[in-house]
Order: sequence, then C-alpha cells, then structure tokens
Amino acid sequence: MRFVLCILLAALVPAFLPGSASAAQRTMTTAQAHAAAAKGDQNAAVAIATTTDRETCLGGCESRGYGKSACASACKPGLCHPDGDQPYCVGE
Repeated sequence: MRFVLCILLAALVPAFLPGSASAAQRTMTTAQAHAAAAKGDQNAAVAIATTTDRETCLGGCESRGYGKSACASACKPGLCHPDGDQPYCVGE
C-alpha cells in the first residue's frame, strides 16, 4: 500500500509545482500550430489568429517585465506560444 501511495504522489506532485516540466508551456513553429489547429487544438487556432510582428511582440513582452534575452527568445519569427495567458504567433 505504501508503494502505491508513493507512486501516486510522485506522479501528481510535479503537476502542481510552478516551473515543473509538466507545467511548461508549449512553443511550436507556425507550421506545427497550423497542423495542431487542423486537429482541433483550440489554443493553437487562437495563437494563429493573433499573429503579431516581432517589434510588437518585443514591446509587449518587455512591458510585462520580462528581460530582453527572454523576449528575444520568445519573439523569434515563426514561433507560436499557444498555452500562454494570451496565445500568439510571431509572423515570419
């Protein structure tokens, strides 16, 4: 019984820890986002619908308090972030 309890705790606890691998947000290319949207992924569809340019992305990212290196990484042309508070893609 203890063994089963340990296994359950080991499987469930990481899902509730911030920054854990299971809590990570997806980053995908625009091609992957289109494929995911075609398969019914609503977050990917919203991200595609809110495609922005790199400069707008950088400005919005920095205004939210993220560092320049994090923003430069997140705002690479051709990337989509469907799982954020505001899903978006950066146009190529």
